[in-house]
Amino acid sequence: MVRDEETLTLLLDTLARFVRERLVPAEAEVAGTDSIPEEIVAEMRRLGLFGLTIAKAAPLASAQQA
Repeated sequence: MVRDEETLTLLLDTLARFVRERLVPAEAEVAGTDSIPEEIVAEMRRLGLFGLTIAKAAPLASAQQA
C-alpha cells in the first residue's frame, strides 16, 4: 500500500503513461493474437506490476500454522 501522496501520484502518473504509450497502441495486436507481447510483459515486470507488497508486520504463514 502506498502511504504518501507524492509516491501515489508518481505511481499513478507512471501507470497512466504506460497505458497510453504502450498498452493502447498494442490493443489491436493483443486482440488479434490473444496474447500480450513479451516486451510489454517485460516492461510490466520492470515497473513492478507483478510484485506483491506484504507489510513488514504481517505474520508469516508458517508461523500462523504452527
